[in-house]
Amino acid sequence: MLIRTRLLAALAFGCAGSALLLGASSANAEQGIKTFTIRSSLDGKTVLPRRIHWIAYPSGAVLFPGVEFLIDDRMVFANRLPPFAFGDDARDEERGGVNTGYLVTSWLSPGTHRFTVRAKAIVAGHRTSAEKTVTARVPTPASPPAQLVGTWQRQLDTPVPPDPNRLYRSVTAQPGTYRIVIDRRYLRVSGPAPRKHLKVDFVAGPRTLTIRGAVWTGDPDEGAGCDPWGPDATYSWSVKEGRLTLEPAGEPDACKQRGAIMTGEWTRVG
Repeated sequence: MLIRTRLLAALAFGCAGSALLLGASSANAEQGIKTFTIRSSLDGKTVLPRRIHWIAYPSGAVLFPGVEFLIDDRMVFANRLPPFAFGDDARDEERGGVNTGYLVTSWLSPGTHRFTVRAKAIVAGHRTSAEKTVTARVPTPASPPAQLVGTWQRQLDTPVPPDPNRLYRSVTAQPGTYRIVIDRRYLRVSGPAPRKHLKVDFVAGPRTLTIRGAVWTGDPDEGAGCDPWGPDATYSWSVKEGRLTLEPAGEPDACKQRGAIMTGEWTRVG
């Protein structure tokens, strides 16, 4: 009889334990549903190249202003449209699909920086937020050829309308004086309104200059001369007696407005 009593007690304890575990599992499952998380394509990286896609992956719908991208705890960019890319994203109307912008690191001082994605959401009727930080090193950007370094100026005589299939289709390049400043960080283009402060990524070789997408630093006046993700355009360059000549190397610039501004002769002014 004593053995039977102990057996029944053991079975009762086992059932109670199972119920406790089942209850804990249910609580954990419920807690999992209520958890909002975020991660990014930089997770696990310790060194960043000059240019890289920076995409955020929130676990659910995010509230305005969307996913915020912070560098060293300062917000540099925000995007409320999937796939939540730093540097903008939009549908490529020529080829279909979605193109995304880039994080260009050349504007940052060489060394270690903090890269954070942050977003807010409503989960189970409650406002919540999540963020994820990656600490990574930015190398020193390469110097362009010495002949290219400096400030160059040219005159655009007639307005250039935007390409109808580009994201910035409402912006016309106005006639007037344009300048480009070339250093190791980026190529800075300035001209008549509304194109006042364009920072553009580039790669310079001994005879060619490849112009790429926009560089975003958190300046509210920043913009892009073409789509934020490109397309890239390669120019041949030569310098003689204080004049820089840029001509398309091979195919003309697919962004015709950018091509009209860049192609031609520039005079050194600094």
